[in-house]
Amino acid sequence: MRQLLKTTAVALSLSLLPFAAGAETVAITGGKLLTMGKSGTIENGTVLIEDGKIKQVGAEVKVPDGARVIDASGKVVAPGFMESATLIGLSEISLTKDSNNHSAKDAPFSAAFDVRYGINPDTVEVANHRNEGLTRTVAVPSGSGHLFSGGSAVLSLSGTPDVKKGPIIASLSDGGNASVAWTRLRIILDQVKAYAKDRSDILNGKGRNQFLLSYEDMDALIPVIRGDRKLGLELQRKADILQAIALKEEYDLDLFLIGVPEAWKVADELAAADMPVVIDAQADLPYKFTSLGSTLHNAARLEQAGVTFAISSLGEAHRAYLISQWAGLAVAHGLSYDGALRAITVNPAKIYGIDDSYGSLEKGMDADVVVWDGDPLEVTSNPDHIFVQGVEYPRVSRKTMLRDRYLKLDPDMPHAYQ
Repeated sequence: MRQLLKTTAVALSLSLLPFAAGAETVAITGGKLLTMGKSGTIENGTVLIEDGKIKQVGAEVKVPDGARVIDASGKVVAPGFMESATLIGLSEISLTKDSNNHSAKDAPFSAAFDVRYGINPDTVEVANHRNEGLTRTVAVPSGSGHLFSGGSAVLSLSGTPDVKKGPIIASLSDGGNASVAWTRLRIILDQVKAYAKDRSDILNGKGRNQFLLSYEDMDALIPVIRGDRKLGLELQRKADILQAIALKEEYDLDLFLIGVPEAWKVADELAAADMPVVIDAQADLPYKFTSLGSTLHNAARLEQAGVTFAISSLGEAHRAYLISQWAGLAVAHGLSYDGALRAITVNPAKIYGIDDSYGSLEKGMDADVVVWDGDPLEVTSNPDHIFVQGVEYPRVSRKTMLRDRYLKLDPDMPHAYQ
């Protein structure tokens, strides 16, 4: 049995290796290109990939000698999808403490908590989700029992994930006293300002030394109050969204909202404040009094008002790939097709500050490219080719290996192994 497990582990690790190094030149030709950029949709187009980047995109691209050619005729070529708030890399099995690294609960810090240090690059969920067309995700901290949950991480779903520091996340959606939560948040921001101004003296025991947060947490929040690091606020109801808009203006924060099932009620105000949001497009039933206005039309109404929004599973570790289906669900309830695709490519890239390298099929962007056998938002469509930062990965994962292992049992194997 040990030998079988060892052989299976080796086979899994080998099967997940990329087809070729990132320096390979690849031309994807003849497909319908959903560029998500200024070129819009290009019929019978070509994407040229070189050194991990997109070198050229268009209908008249010359394929250089020696390039590997992928014929995408009759297929759809799109940017890899991005999930804006997941636990991928932070959670394997929710019921075991030793495989969950997403919460600072019981820790003596909150804002200073950083999920980057707990990400497991070998999690089976990297390949599982990459196989479904996801190439970027944001690993977010879950509730810590405090106002601040901690720092998130933006990562690529490659063999060795590229992990970048993400926004700090705070939560006002736990159903507690909203008046206390907003007062506490303002007091903390004021205290962080004062601490930043006199930090050296305070750390040397001079001046004020009583704060609601630890020095470590306030150090983590200094970039937030200076506008150098984004802050994501998880909240639900219309009244709290309006408070968030006021907070952004009052403290000049780089702020976005997460959850917000009642965002459609104040869509015009969000657009005027240039406040991006990350939503669950399938939320249609209230599970708290703070989400009584939940509706499947949330995304469509935000689009009509001109709000920048991303569609997310909001904390999934194992089913985050379903965002493409939820984007399709939003289309069925009034969201434009282009708007749905933007909500899982360009828009999350903008919200998390990586739109200079990811989110569209344009010259100079990272080559996160997926060739689909049909409409990417249809549940029956599947990727044929998946590139992450210019490297193609096989459509192999633990799921597919288990499927193949038990689809047709080998009669020559001992009965215990069948």
